[in-house]
Amino acid sequence: MRRRTPWRLRLPAPVLQFEVRTRLGNCRLDGAWPERRVALEFDGRRKYFDCSPTADAVFAERRHEKALMELGWKFVRIEWRDLFRERELKARLLEALGR
Repeated sequence: MRRRTPWRLRLPAPVLQFEVRTRLGNCRLDGAWPERRVALEFDGRRKYFDCSPTADAVFAERRHEKALMELGWKFVRIEWRDLFRERELKARLLEALGR
């Protein structure tokens, strides 16, 4: 299988597991372009269904996202299937990165 990542799309590489200090404490982003305040978050089923009750996981995720948005962060949320829609994913990332 071909590698399907932002690097393959010829985009600048995100900083992986990037931490941002917010009013709620440190929030870790799956990937980030800090100079543009763009977050790349991978939403897999495990994130919401395997670690804690789903409602609690969704609520915590939304709280952290709102705290980051207050600091000017934009989010691109992706799932596995998005990795196979390269043109669409690249367009979404370019839009968020302001290009």
